[in-house]
Amino acid sequence: MILGKAYDEIMEKIKVTPEMRQHVLERIAREDIIPSKAVRFSALKKYLSVAACLVLLLAGVVTLSQLLERTEPEPPVLTVPNIVEAASLQELSGLVGFEVTTEFSLPFEVEKITYCSYWNEMAEIEYSGRECFAIYRQSIGSDDNSGDYNTYSDMVEIAVNNQNVTLKGNDGAYVLGIWTDGSHSYSLSISPGVSAEDWQTILQH
Repeated sequence: MILGKAYDEIMEKIKVTPEMRQHVLERIAREDIIPSKAVRFSALKKYLSVAACLVLLLAGVVTLSQLLERTEPEPPVLTVPNIVEAASLQELSGLVGFEVTTEFSLPFEVEKITYCSYWNEMAEIEYSGRECFAIYRQSIGSDDNSGDYNTYSDMVEIAVNNQNVTLKGNDGAYVLGIWTDGSHSYSLSISPGVSAEDWQTILQH
C-alpha cells in the first residue's frame, strides 16, 4: 500500500542514538505500550507511531539543549586609532608625510599647543587659551576632515585668499570653517564662535 510505503520511508530517515533509544524504551515501558503476540498489524502500527513520535520529541529536546549550550559570540574588537603626539610642527609634518601649514591667526591668546598625527595621514593641532580653544586639521584630499557632524542653523560661504571657505554655526556665530585647495583638506574649529567678518580676519594671510 502507498501509505505503508510512505510510513516505511519516514521511519528509515529517523536516526536514533543509543542514548535516545534507551530513553524511548524506558518511556514505552512506563506507558505499557509494548504489544502482545495477539495484537493485530494495524494496532502494531499504532504502537510504532507512538514510539516514532517519542523519538522525534527526544530529538527536538536534544537539538534545543545543544543550541542553549552554545557560548555567546565574542564582542567585536574595537580598533584604537593610531594617534602619535609630536613635539613640534616640523615633527608633525614628518609623521604625516606632508608640510603642515598654519597660515591663520587666532582671536585669542594661545597658552598651549598640542600636535597630533592620526594614522600618519592627518595632522591635528589643538590651541588652548583661557576659556577658548581651536582645533586645526590638515589632510591629503578634498573631503571634510573636521569630524564635526553637528547640525547648525547657519551656513555661509566666504572667499579668502582666492579660496572658498564654508562656515557653519548658530545665530551668526560660526564655530567651524572648512576648505580645500584641491590637494589638501583643511578645517578649523573655534570655540566660542565668531562672526563671518572675524573669520575673514583669521584666515587672511
